[in-house]
Amino acid sequence: MNYYDYLDNNINHALNADIDFSCLVSADLYKLEAEAVNLFFKRYELIKEYQKISLDLFNASLKGDFDPELATLVINELPKGQGWKFHQKFTANNLQTPVFFRTDEVIPGKFSEIQCPGSAWGLYEQVFQFVNEFKKDYGECKTFPMSLSSNFAGCLKKYLPREPVVHHLLDNASIPAGIRFFIQQVRKHGIKYFGYDKNVTPYNCNFIRAHAFAGLLSDNHFKRRMEECRNGELFYDLPPSILFDEKMPLIFPFWEKTKHYFSDAVRDMFPYTQLIRPEGFTLEDGTEVSLEDFMKLPRNQRNYYIKYAGSDLDLNWGSKGVFFAATLSQKKGQEIFKKITRDFQNKKYWIIQNGYSQKEEISFINRENIEEKGEAHSKFSGFYGPQGLMGILVLHRSFYKVHGAENAIATIVK
Repeated sequence: MNYYDYLDNNINHALNADIDFSCLVSADLYKLEAEAVNLFFKRYELIKEYQKISLDLFNASLKGDFDPELATLVINELPKGQGWKFHQKFTANNLQTPVFFRTDEVIPGKFSEIQCPGSAWGLYEQVFQFVNEFKKDYGECKTFPMSLSSNFAGCLKKYLPREPVVHHLLDNASIPAGIRFFIQQVRKHGIKYFGYDKNVTPYNCNFIRAHAFAGLLSDNHFKRRMEECRNGELFYDLPPSILFDEKMPLIFPFWEKTKHYFSDAVRDMFPYTQLIRPEGFTLEDGTEVSLEDFMKLPRNQRNYYIKYAGSDLDLNWGSKGVFFAATLSQKKGQEIFKKITRDFQNKKYWIIQNGYSQKEEISFINRENIEEKGEAHSKFSGFYGPQGLMGILVLHRSFYKVHGAENAIATIVK
Protein backbone atom coordinates (compact mmCIF):
# COMPACT_ATOMS: atom_id res chain seq x y z
CA MET A 1 0.00 0.00 0.00
CA ASN A 2 1.10 3.56 -0.65
CA TYR A 3 2.09 5.05 2.72
CA TYR A 4 0.00 8.16 2.18
CA ASP A 5 -3.06 6.15 1.18
CA TYR A 6 -2.90 4.64 4.67
CA LEU A 7 -2.21 7.98 6.40
CA ASP A 8 -4.94 9.84 4.50
CA ASN A 9 -7.50 7.08 4.96
CA ASN A 10 -6.68 6.75 8.66
CA ILE A 11 -7.58 10.33 9.59
CA ASN A 12 -10.41 10.65 7.06
CA HIS A 13 -12.05 7.45 8.28
CA ALA A 14 -11.74 8.52 11.93
CA LEU A 15 -13.25 11.95 11.26
CA ASN A 16 -15.52 11.24 8.29
CA ALA A 17 -13.60 14.02 6.56
CA ASP A 18 -11.59 14.73 3.43
CA ILE A 19 -8.47 16.47 4.71
CA ASP A 20 -5.57 13.99 4.37
CA PHE A 21 -2.41 13.67 6.44
CA SER A 22 -0.91 17.13 6.98
CA CYS A 23 2.86 16.45 6.72
CA LEU A 24 5.42 14.17 5.13
CA VAL A 25 6.88 11.13 6.88
CA SER A 26 10.49 10.29 7.52
CA ALA A 27 11.93 7.14 5.99
CA ASP A 28 13.17 6.05 9.43
CA LEU A 29 12.41 6.27 13.11
CA TYR A 30 14.65 8.81 14.81
CA LYS A 31 17.66 7.35 16.60
CA LEU A 32 18.26 9.35 19.77
CA GLU A 33 21.07 8.25 22.05
CA ALA A 34 19.96 6.55 25.28
CA GLU A 35 21.55 9.30 27.39
CA ALA A 36 19.65 12.00 25.49
CA VAL A 37 16.37 10.11 25.94
CA ASN A 38 17.08 9.72 29.65
CA LEU A 39 17.58 13.49 29.94
CA PHE A 40 14.19 14.04 28.31
CA PHE A 41 12.66 11.97 31.12
CA LYS A 42 14.67 13.75 33.83
CA ARG A 43 13.74 17.23 32.59
CA TYR A 44 10.13 16.80 33.68
CA GLU A 45 10.93 17.68 37.29
CA LEU A 46 12.97 20.70 36.17
CA ILE A 47 10.13 21.91 33.95
CA LYS A 48 7.69 21.67 36.86
CA GLU A 49 10.19 23.53 39.06
CA TYR A 50 10.41 26.31 36.47
CA GLN A 51 6.61 26.50 36.14
CA LYS A 52 6.04 26.56 39.91
CA ILE A 53 8.64 29.29 40.56
CA SER A 54 7.26 31.37 37.68
CA LEU A 55 3.74 31.04 39.08
CA ASP A 56 4.86 31.93 42.60
CA LEU A 57 6.69 35.04 41.37
CA PHE A 58 3.71 36.11 39.26
CA ASN A 59 1.31 35.59 42.15
CA ALA A 60 3.58 37.53 44.52
CA SER A 61 3.83 40.39 42.03
CA LEU A 62 0.04 40.52 41.67
CA LYS A 63 -0.37 40.69 45.46
CA GLY A 64 2.26 43.40 45.87
CA ASP A 65 4.76 41.12 47.60
CA PHE A 66 7.18 41.30 44.66
CA ASP A 67 8.13 43.88 42.03
CA PRO A 68 4.92 44.83 40.14
CA GLU A 69 6.87 45.10 36.88
CA LEU A 70 6.78 41.32 36.57
CA ALA A 71 2.98 41.15 36.52
CA THR A 72 2.84 44.19 34.26
CA LEU A 73 5.09 42.49 31.71
CA VAL A 74 2.94 39.35 31.77
CA ILE A 75 -0.51 40.95 31.71
CA ASN A 76 0.55 43.57 29.10
CA GLU A 77 -2.20 43.96 26.46
CA LEU A 78 -5.04 42.11 28.14
CA PRO A 79 -8.36 44.00 28.34
CA LYS A 80 -9.24 45.32 31.77
CA GLY A 81 -11.67 42.54 32.65
CA GLN A 82 -8.98 39.91 32.03
CA GLY A 83 -6.07 41.75 33.62
CA TRP A 84 -4.92 42.48 37.17
CA LYS A 85 -8.15 41.92 39.11
CA PHE A 86 -9.02 38.74 37.22
CA HIS A 87 -5.59 37.23 37.78
CA GLN A 88 -5.43 38.34 41.42
CA LYS A 89 -8.70 36.57 42.09
CA PHE A 90 -7.70 33.42 40.20
CA THR A 91 -4.20 32.97 41.57
CA ALA A 92 -5.40 33.61 45.11
CA ASN A 93 -7.48 30.45 44.86
CA ASN A 94 -5.59 28.27 42.41
CA LEU A 95 -1.85 27.66 42.23
CA GLN A 96 -2.02 25.10 39.43
CA THR A 97 0.67 24.71 36.83
CA PRO A 98 -0.09 23.12 33.41
CA VAL A 99 -1.05 19.43 33.47
CA PHE A 100 -0.26 18.25 29.92
CA PHE A 101 2.20 20.21 27.79
CA ARG A 102 4.59 20.03 24.86
CA THR A 103 8.13 21.32 24.64
CA ASP A 104 9.77 22.83 21.57
CA GLU A 105 13.48 22.02 21.61
CA VAL A 106 15.65 23.37 18.81
CA ILE A 107 18.31 20.95 20.00
CA PRO A 108 17.60 18.34 22.68
CA GLY A 109 17.64 20.11 26.04
CA LYS A 110 17.19 23.72 24.87
CA PHE A 111 13.54 24.82 25.07
CA SER A 112 12.57 27.62 22.74
CA GLU A 113 9.19 27.43 24.50
CA ILE A 114 6.76 25.20 26.39
CA GLN A 115 3.16 25.05 25.17
CA CYS A 116 0.11 23.83 27.07
CA PRO A 117 -1.22 21.67 25.67
CA GLY A 118 0.33 22.58 22.33
CA SER A 119 -0.58 21.23 18.94
CA ALA A 120 0.72 18.04 17.28
CA TRP A 121 -0.75 15.53 19.76
CA GLY A 122 -2.74 14.14 16.87
CA LEU A 123 0.27 14.26 14.56
CA TYR A 124 2.28 12.13 16.97
CA GLU A 125 -0.61 9.68 17.21
CA GLN A 126 -0.94 9.41 13.43
CA VAL A 127 2.79 8.77 12.98
CA PHE A 128 2.77 6.21 15.81
CA GLN A 129 -0.09 4.28 14.22
CA PHE A 130 1.59 4.51 10.82
CA VAL A 131 4.95 3.09 11.92
CA ASN A 132 3.21 0.30 13.81
CA GLU A 133 1.20 -0.53 10.69
CA PHE A 134 4.44 -0.76 8.70
CA LYS A 135 6.67 -2.44 11.30
CA LYS A 136 8.33 -4.48 8.59
CA ASP A 137 9.72 -1.21 7.17
CA TYR A 138 10.25 0.81 10.35
CA GLY A 139 10.90 -1.71 13.11
CA GLU A 140 9.66 -1.51 16.71
CA CYS A 141 9.06 1.69 18.73
CA LYS A 142 11.06 0.50 21.72
CA THR A 143 11.48 3.75 23.70
CA PHE A 144 7.75 4.56 23.71
CA PRO A 145 5.88 1.33 22.90
CA MET A 146 2.52 2.78 24.02
CA SER A 147 0.54 5.21 21.89
CA LEU A 148 0.25 8.80 23.07
CA SER A 149 -3.51 8.40 23.35
CA SER A 150 -3.26 5.40 25.70
CA ASN A 151 -0.60 7.17 27.75
CA PHE A 152 -2.75 10.30 27.99
CA ALA A 153 -5.82 8.30 29.03
CA GLY A 154 -3.92 6.40 31.71
CA CYS A 155 -2.33 9.54 33.13
CA LEU A 156 -5.65 11.39 33.20
CA LYS A 157 -7.39 8.56 35.06
CA LYS A 158 -4.67 8.67 37.73
CA TYR A 159 -4.65 12.47 37.93
CA LEU A 160 -8.36 13.11 38.46
CA PRO A 161 -10.18 12.11 41.67
CA ARG A 162 -13.09 10.62 39.68
CA GLU A 163 -13.66 9.16 36.22
CA PRO A 164 -12.53 11.70 33.57
CA VAL A 165 -15.13 13.54 31.52
CA VAL A 166 -13.42 15.97 29.13
CA HIS A 167 -14.48 19.12 27.33
CA HIS A 168 -11.85 20.02 24.73
CA LEU A 169 -12.36 23.53 23.33
CA LEU A 170 -10.98 23.54 19.78
CA ASP A 171 -11.50 27.13 18.61
CA ASN A 172 -7.82 28.07 18.91
CA ALA A 173 -6.19 24.79 17.92
CA SER A 174 -3.52 25.20 15.23
CA ILE A 175 -4.44 21.87 13.62
CA PRO A 176 -8.02 21.15 14.77
CA ALA A 177 -8.33 18.01 12.62
CA GLY A 178 -5.31 16.51 14.37
CA ILE A 179 -6.82 17.24 17.77
CA ARG A 180 -10.15 15.71 16.73
CA PHE A 181 -8.25 12.63 15.59
CA PHE A 182 -6.48 12.47 18.95
CA ILE A 183 -9.80 12.75 20.80
CA GLN A 184 -11.19 9.81 18.86
CA GLN A 185 -8.16 7.68 19.76
CA VAL A 186 -8.34 8.65 23.46
CA ARG A 187 -12.01 7.66 23.54
CA LYS A 188 -10.96 4.12 22.59
CA HIS A 189 -9.22 3.97 25.99
CA GLY A 190 -12.35 4.73 27.99
CA ILE A 191 -12.23 8.54 28.26
CA LYS A 192 -15.54 10.31 27.62
CA TYR A 193 -15.80 13.67 25.85
CA PHE A 194 -18.51 16.28 25.62
CA GLY A 195 -19.79 16.37 22.04
CA TYR A 196 -18.73 12.79 21.34
CA ASP A 197 -20.28 10.53 24.01
CA LYS A 198 -23.91 10.19 25.05
CA ASN A 199 -24.98 11.35 28.50
CA VAL A 200 -22.04 13.76 28.62
CA THR A 201 -23.08 17.38 29.14
CA PRO A 202 -21.13 20.56 29.88
CA TYR A 203 -22.34 20.19 33.46
CA ASN A 204 -20.63 16.89 34.26
CA CYS A 205 -17.24 17.58 32.62
CA ASN A 206 -14.35 17.66 35.09
CA PHE A 207 -11.34 18.28 32.83
CA ILE A 208 -11.19 21.27 30.47
CA ARG A 209 -8.63 21.55 27.68
CA ALA A 210 -8.07 24.56 25.41
CA HIS A 211 -5.32 26.00 23.23
CA ALA A 212 -5.45 29.61 24.37
CA PHE A 213 -6.25 31.60 27.49
CA ALA A 214 -8.77 33.64 25.46
CA GLY A 215 -10.58 30.47 24.47
CA LEU A 216 -11.09 29.51 28.10
CA LEU A 217 -12.65 32.87 28.91
CA SER A 218 -15.05 32.66 25.95
CA ASP A 219 -16.39 29.32 27.24
CA ASN A 220 -20.07 29.93 28.04
CA HIS A 221 -19.71 27.80 31.20
CA PHE A 222 -16.61 29.61 32.43
CA LYS A 223 -17.97 31.28 35.59
CA ARG A 224 -19.56 28.10 36.92
CA ARG A 225 -16.49 26.06 36.03
CA MET A 226 -14.21 28.51 37.82
CA GLU A 227 -16.23 28.01 40.98
CA GLU A 228 -16.01 24.22 40.59
CA CYS A 229 -12.28 24.60 40.02
CA ARG A 230 -11.90 26.53 43.27
CA ASN A 231 -13.82 23.77 45.05
CA GLY A 232 -11.57 21.05 43.63
CA GLU A 233 -14.39 19.53 41.57
CA LEU A 234 -13.06 20.45 38.13
CA PHE A 235 -9.57 20.78 36.70
CA TYR A 236 -8.06 22.77 33.85
CA ASP A 237 -5.26 21.54 31.64
CA LEU A 238 -4.09 25.03 30.70
CA PRO A 239 -4.92 27.09 33.81
CA PRO A 240 -7.12 30.14 33.10
CA SER A 241 -4.10 32.44 33.39
CA ILE A 242 -2.16 34.25 30.69
CA LEU A 243 1.10 33.28 32.42
CA PHE A 244 1.46 29.93 30.66
CA ASP A 245 0.06 31.12 27.33
CA GLU A 246 2.75 33.59 26.29
CA LYS A 247 6.53 33.75 25.93
CA MET A 248 7.29 36.44 28.54
CA PRO A 249 8.12 33.93 31.33
CA LEU A 250 11.07 32.76 29.21
CA ILE A 251 13.01 35.79 30.46
CA PHE A 252 12.55 34.93 34.15
CA PRO A 253 15.58 32.60 34.54
CA PHE A 254 17.79 35.39 33.07
CA TRP A 255 16.15 38.65 34.23
CA GLU A 256 18.18 40.45 36.89
CA LYS A 257 15.10 40.71 39.14
CA THR A 258 14.27 37.01 39.10
CA LYS A 259 17.22 34.92 37.94
CA HIS A 260 18.47 34.13 41.46
CA TYR A 261 15.21 32.25 42.14
CA PHE A 262 16.07 29.63 39.50
CA SER A 263 18.71 26.93 39.71
CA ASP A 264 21.43 26.65 37.11
CA ALA A 265 19.89 23.35 36.03
CA VAL A 266 16.59 25.10 35.21
CA ARG A 267 18.36 28.01 33.51
CA ASP A 268 20.41 25.65 31.34
CA MET A 269 17.22 24.27 29.77
CA PHE A 270 16.52 27.56 28.00
CA PRO A 271 18.40 29.63 25.44
CA TYR A 272 19.53 32.94 26.90
CA THR A 273 16.48 35.26 26.69
CA GLN A 274 16.03 38.97 27.39
CA LEU A 275 13.29 41.58 27.16
CA ILE A 276 13.81 44.05 24.30
CA ARG A 277 13.58 47.59 25.67
CA PRO A 278 13.76 50.81 23.58
CA GLU A 279 17.28 51.42 24.88
CA GLY A 280 18.42 47.93 23.91
CA PHE A 281 19.26 44.70 25.75
CA THR A 282 22.14 42.66 27.13
CA LEU A 283 23.83 40.02 24.98
CA GLU A 284 24.69 36.63 26.47
CA ASP A 285 28.33 37.69 26.95
CA GLY A 286 27.18 40.62 29.12
CA THR A 287 27.57 43.32 26.48
CA GLU A 288 24.97 46.08 26.58
CA VAL A 289 23.87 46.89 23.06
CA SER A 290 21.42 49.39 21.56
CA LEU A 291 18.91 48.22 19.00
CA GLU A 292 20.63 50.19 16.28
CA ASP A 293 24.10 48.89 17.13
CA PHE A 294 22.84 45.30 17.31
CA MET A 295 21.70 45.45 13.70
CA LYS A 296 25.10 46.84 12.69
CA LEU A 297 26.79 43.66 13.92
CA PRO A 298 27.86 41.15 11.27
CA ARG A 299 25.17 38.57 10.58
CA ASN A 300 27.20 35.78 12.20
CA GLN A 301 27.11 37.77 15.46
CA ARG A 302 23.33 38.21 15.31
CA ASN A 303 22.48 34.61 16.08
CA TYR A 304 19.34 35.60 17.98
CA TYR A 305 15.60 35.14 17.49
CA ILE A 306 13.33 38.15 17.92
CA LYS A 307 9.99 36.96 19.32
CA TYR A 308 6.71 38.56 20.23
CA ALA A 309 6.09 37.72 23.90
CA GLY A 310 2.58 38.91 24.64
CA SER A 311 -1.05 37.82 24.50
CA ASP A 312 -2.10 39.00 21.01
CA LEU A 313 -3.15 35.75 19.30
CA ASP A 314 -2.55 37.26 15.88
CA LEU A 315 1.18 37.37 16.67
CA ASN A 316 1.54 34.68 19.34
CA TRP A 317 0.52 31.92 16.95
CA GLY A 318 2.19 29.80 14.32
CA SER A 319 5.55 31.62 14.52
CA LYS A 320 4.07 34.75 12.91
CA GLY A 321 5.79 36.96 15.48
CA VAL A 322 9.23 35.35 15.13
CA PHE A 323 12.26 36.68 13.19
CA PHE A 324 15.80 35.34 12.97
CA ALA A 325 18.09 38.35 13.28
CA ALA A 326 20.93 36.70 11.36
CA THR A 327 18.77 36.54 8.22
CA LEU A 328 17.62 40.18 8.36
CA SER A 329 19.17 43.03 6.41
CA GLN A 330 20.14 46.04 8.52
CA LYS A 331 17.24 48.00 7.00
CA LYS A 332 14.66 45.31 7.73
CA GLY A 333 16.00 44.77 11.24
CA GLN A 334 15.84 48.49 12.01
CA GLU A 335 12.23 48.57 10.78
CA ILE A 336 11.33 45.69 13.08
CA PHE A 337 13.04 47.31 16.07
CA LYS A 338 11.26 50.62 15.40
CA LYS A 339 7.96 48.75 15.54
CA ILE A 340 9.04 46.98 18.75
CA THR A 341 9.94 50.36 20.30
CA ARG A 342 6.48 51.70 19.43
CA ASP A 343 4.90 48.52 20.75
CA PHE A 344 6.79 48.83 24.05
CA GLN A 345 5.07 52.15 24.76
CA ASN A 346 1.73 50.34 24.38
CA LYS A 347 2.72 47.44 26.67
CA LYS A 348 3.20 45.14 23.69
CA TYR A 349 6.47 43.39 24.49
CA TRP A 350 9.06 41.46 22.51
CA ILE A 351 11.97 39.30 23.63
CA ILE A 352 15.26 38.28 22.07
CA GLN A 353 16.52 34.72 22.44
CA ASN A 354 19.87 33.16 21.66
CA GLY A 355 19.57 31.07 18.51
CA TYR A 356 20.25 27.36 18.48
CA SER A 357 19.72 25.17 15.46
CA GLN A 358 20.50 21.69 14.24
CA LYS A 359 20.59 20.72 10.57
CA GLU A 360 20.69 17.07 9.64
CA GLU A 361 20.81 14.87 6.60
CA ILE A 362 17.47 13.11 6.47
CA SER A 363 15.59 10.64 4.34
CA PHE A 364 11.87 11.06 3.78
CA ILE A 365 9.05 9.66 1.70
CA ASN A 366 7.50 12.02 -0.82
CA ARG A 367 3.83 11.99 -1.83
CA GLU A 368 4.66 9.64 -4.70
CA ASN A 369 5.86 7.11 -2.10
CA ILE A 370 9.47 7.56 -3.24
CA GLU A 371 12.34 8.02 -0.80
CA GLU A 372 14.30 11.27 -1.04
CA LYS A 373 17.26 12.68 0.87
CA GLY A 374 18.01 16.22 1.94
CA GLU A 375 19.20 18.54 4.69
CA ALA A 376 16.76 20.17 7.09
CA HIS A 377 16.45 21.96 10.43
CA SER A 378 15.28 19.84 13.37
CA LYS A 379 12.82 20.37 16.21
CA PHE A 380 12.21 17.99 19.10
CA SER A 381 8.96 18.01 21.04
CA GLY A 382 8.52 16.12 24.29
CA PHE A 383 4.91 15.39 25.28
CA TYR A 384 4.49 15.45 29.06
CA GLY A 385 1.69 14.64 31.48
CA PRO A 386 1.36 14.46 35.27
CA GLN A 387 3.41 11.25 35.34
CA GLY A 388 6.17 12.64 33.12
CA LEU A 389 7.36 12.11 29.55
CA MET A 390 5.02 10.21 27.19
CA GLY A 391 6.65 10.56 23.78
CA ILE A 392 9.02 12.54 21.55
CA LEU A 393 8.05 13.88 18.12
CA VAL A 394 10.79 14.98 15.74
CA LEU A 395 10.05 17.43 12.92
CA HIS A 396 12.37 18.45 10.09
CA ARG A 397 11.93 21.36 7.71
CA SER A 398 14.17 23.20 5.26
CA PHE A 399 13.03 26.55 6.72
CA TYR A 400 14.36 27.67 10.12
CA LYS A 401 10.84 27.96 11.57
CA VAL A 402 10.13 24.29 12.14
CA HIS A 403 6.48 23.40 12.74
CA GLY A 404 3.82 21.11 11.32
CA ALA A 405 3.53 22.69 7.89
CA GLU A 406 2.75 20.66 4.77
CA ASN A 407 6.43 20.37 3.87
CA ALA A 408 7.48 19.32 7.38
CA ILE A 409 8.80 15.78 7.81
CA ALA A 410 7.56 13.95 10.90
CA THR A 411 8.88 10.97 12.81
CA ILE A 412 9.07 9.62 16.35
CA VAL A 413 11.90 8.27 18.45
CA LYS A 414 12.97 4.67 17.94
